Amino acid sequence: MSRFWKIATLLLFLSLVGCSKTEIPENRVFSIDDLANKKVGVLVGTTGEIYAADYGTDSTRLHAEKFETLSQAVDALLEGSIDAVLTDDAPAKVFARKNPSLRILNEVFKEESYAGVVAKENMGLLDSVNIALIQMRAMGVYDSIFDAYIGGQSKYHVKTDSVTGPVLRVATNAEFPPFEFRCKKRGIVGIDIEIARYVANYLGRNLEIIDMDFDDIIDSVKAGKADLGLAAFSVTEERGQIVNFTDHYATSKIVIMVRSGEEESTFQRIKDTLLGG
Repeated sequence: MSRFWKIATLLLFLSLVGCSKTEIPENRVFSIDDLANKKVGVLVGTTGEIYAADYGTDSTRLHAEKFETLSQAVDALLEGSIDAVLTDDAPAKVFARKNPSLRILNEVFKEESYAGVVAKENMGLLDSVNIALIQMRAMGVYDSIFDAYIGGQSKYHVKTDSVTGPVLRVATNAEFPPFEFRCKKRGIVGIDIEIARYVANYLGRNLEIIDMDFDDIIDSVKAGKADLGLAAFSVTEERGQIVNFTDHYATSKIVIMVRSGEEESTFQRIKDTLLGG
């Protein structure tokens, strides 16, 4: 093919792309300061939503776009309808690994701790869960769980004991890998599910995992519809007025996920093929 026809073919491709597809905007967020006046995805009921509402002044506030799941927020980011996503670092890493066109900024937005939630009047269960968490650490189970789900160094899982005790109802939201998510072969899995299984074994109780909207978990625990909430809950003073927190079992960072622009576009690949770039 002559160079003339290569160029003609490229121009034809450009005209077709221009007519058929809206170009996704380039990333405009490179630091926390760049969030001012940008559309930022947050999850309903999370601390990310709270931090977004408190960000900036009247002239530098960000525009929070609320989503029920992190997957929905990531899709909006990939499509270009929002500029960034504010979320926890562990799940952000999971989605960034699956999508090469995303990256996480090095600058940390906020640091926080995770804990389970128990009804205020259920002090006996709170004490038992805390003892189980201590035992998990002492026996190396805690490290094995985190190595499996975050380090990828093993396929460790807590085995369910055969028990006849009453059901331990644990509320979660299976939309937040690696802490809780759905697996085709094993159903709802994740770090919090392994912890729930260990706690149930320690108590000699059968385990029931109840999947619900994240924003409904605390109300469910408070109303007695669930005994324990495990869903990567960030410890906050506001939540602590409604329910009791277990001992912390993980630390986390709120980070900013953006489009990286590192993935080669279809246009660039065709251009390089036609023009030998």
